[in-house]
Amino acid sequence: MAKSDTFKGFKAFPVKFSAESTTQHWLYYKEHSVREKNSSKPTNRTLFIINVPPYCNKDCFKRIFSVCGSVTSVFFHQKPSAGTTPPEESQFFTKCPRIKGFKVAYVVFEDNRGLQRALKLGENMKPVILCTKETPILCGLQKWCQEYNNRIPDISLLQKEIDTFMEKFDDEAHRKALKEKEMMQEDEEGWITVTKRGRKPGFARKESVEKKIMGKEKQRRSKKELRNFYRFQIRESKMKHLVNLRKKFEEDKKKLALLKQSRRFKPF
Repeated sequence: MAKSDTFKGFKAFPVKFSAESTTQHWLYYKEHSVREKNSSKPTNRTLFIINVPPYCNKDCFKRIFSVCGSVTSVFFHQKPSAGTTPPEESQFFTKCPRIKGFKVAYVVFEDNRGLQRALKLGENMKPVILCTKETPILCGLQKWCQEYNNRIPDISLLQKEIDTFMEKFDDEAHRKALKEKEMMQEDEEGWITVTKRGRKPGFARKESVEKKIMGKEKQRRSKKELRNFYRFQIRESKMKHLVNLRKKFEEDKKKLALLKQSRRFKPF
């Protein structure tokens, strides 16, 4: 690739995994510019990079772009995104899945001068070595062993985190109950705020429970409806019922006659 080549607004600069690598990898970058504004990724201080290999980490990018200026933060995403992933509050129960395979990166500089210097990195630049003795990158079997060991939690730390979470949950539930209890007290004008719990708290109605209750209510109302209110309606319904019974009786007689004719054993 020529030094001045660009592809859809992206520039490129080469990197190598280690000094012994015989091949180089190309990173494509440009200034981050989107309609959706985000304070964590200011457009005038953020560099957008694609084709980032899986073994690249935040320390690599901070070391690479520190020659351009002070780097405040680095973000990795599976796909381009204007926002940022929420911070992880727990080391055992993560909210966001781990990024697998190639990814994209956002490098945020302290000022615009760092971004402008970074946009000129591809000019007369030699491949940057990512894995060095000072900053080693684990890969292959070593990486898999480390990931496996990290999956085995420290029981004491895990129990401590669970206890802390439950304490916060209980405190919040207690404060919520006290607030609802205070709301149900009479105010200066004698009004009482009715909450979902009411004076006699019951179960929380889900959609399925609500449908079941409404169905039973409909059946109860239908039984109370006045049917055949007039006398002639009662007489007509009785006559129809008698006609249906006679018709059914005649049909049953025919069926019995057919069965007697079709039977093979005839004792008389």
